[in-house]
Amino acid sequence: MWGKIEAGNIIQIYAHPVTLVDAQGTVHPKSYFKDNAKLATFSVYPVTPVGGLPTHQHLYNDGGINYVWNSTDSVIEATHSFIARNLEDVNAVDENGDPLLDFKGVQIVTIGLRTQLKNQVRTMQSSLLAATDKWIVRKSEKSTAIPTTVTTYRDGIRSAATTMETSITDAADFVAISVLFDATYNSDNVMTAPAPLYNFPSEPNGMPK
Repeated sequence: MWGKIEAGNIIQIYAHPVTLVDAQGTVHPKSYFKDNAKLATFSVYPVTPVGGLPTHQHLYNDGGINYVWNSTDSVIEATHSFIARNLEDVNAVDENGDPLLDFKGVQIVTIGLRTQLKNQVRTMQSSLLAATDKWIVRKSEKSTAIPTTVTTYRDGIRSAATTMETSITDAADFVAISVLFDATYNSDNVMTAPAPLYNFPSEPNGMPK
C-alpha cells in the first residue's frame, strides 16, 4: 500500500498501483509504484505496518487501521488496532438505548465470546459422536452390543467437552479465556500439554467399524 502526502497530511491511500499524472498532465504508468524514488516526486510514499498482531486474533474485533505520516523516514506508518470481544451476551439496543426486538417482539441478543466458545465445543462434540452413532442405532434396533472401545471413546468425548465448558465458565476475564488456547511448553520448547480448548481424545486404534 501507498499514500499521498500533501502539506504534511495523508490525503489518499492507494491499495493498488494506479497511473499518475504530473503537473504537466503527463500520465505515468502503474510501474512507477515499483520505484519509491519516482513515487516521491508525486509525494507518494510506501505504507509500513507497525506493531504486531494479537496472539489469538480470532478473539478480537477489528478496530481498523490508523495511518500516520513519518516525515523523518518518509514512510506512512499503519497501526492496526484490535478490540477484545465481549465475554458475555449483551441485549442489543437501538440508537436511543431502547431494547432492539426481532419481528416477533423478542429481545435480540448479541452473543458473547463465552457463549460462542461453548457452542463451538458442543458442535465439535456432536460431530465426533456422530461418527459412532451407528453403534447406538444398532443397539436400539437390533440389541447389538456396543463395543467397550466405542463406549470408552464416546465417554471420553463427553468428558472432554464438559471439562472445556467448565473452563470457559470459570474463566474470570478475557486474559483467562485467552490462556485456554495456549499449549504448555518446557524449557526445550517441547510441548508438554496441549491447549485446554478443543482438546478432544483421538479415535483409538482398533476402533470397530
